[in-house]
Amino acid sequence: MCRYWLFMAASWAGFASSMVMTLSLLVRMSADSRHVRWSFVVAYSSLVLTFVVSQPRTHLSMDILVWAGVLAFLWLVISVHPEHRTRIVQALCCSHRN
Repeated sequence: MCRYWLFMAASWAGFASSMVMTLSLLVRMSADSRHVRWSFVVAYSSLVLTFVVSQPRTHLSMDILVWAGVLAFLWLVISVHPEHRTRIVQALCCSHRN
């Protein structure tokens, strides 16, 4: 029962923060603004939490640890200077370039 309520709360939090982020961008708020970046973190970490708690045969404590790890990683990436952020993402995603 606890897993269901966590799923529902994460689902609604992800939905609401996605709407806030989308509306913020539609009214031409800077994509680098703190408001948009935190909406992104809440939306994507909620998406991860929704996914992991929906998986059968997993321990809830492990699901929450995975979510906390994703949340910490996203917080770290959005908290650094934009130039460093680009380098971090390129190193993680594009390191196979010649």
